[in-house]
Amino acid sequence: MNTKLLRNNLLILLGYAVVIQLLSLTERNGASMVVLFGMMVAVAIHVGVLLLGAIVNVLGGERASAGQWLLSALIVGVVGFGTCWGGASLAELHSGPANFH
Repeated sequence: MNTKLLRNNLLILLGYAVVIQLLSLTERNGASMVVLFGMMVAVAIHVGVLLLGAIVNVLGGERASAGQWLLSALIVGVVGFGTCWGGASLAELHSGPANFH
């Protein structure tokens, strides 16, 4: 198995997770919502692109490569879900709970 695809995708996940967490520092009220929605959209797009890549590889006749894309999509989805909730918890510690008045 070629681990470069998975490594690169996990590094991309780390990159946008850090950017979204830094953006949440600018929010003083409910920064956890910034992290939750930002990571939700980013991870959904990331997994969608990986699934699209798997479909393209299946249609191109490269089934082994398509399996790597599917495995990467699964791992990015699971790790991204955990990163989303963990980042939201950290953001709530920094800014306090959301008070939408």
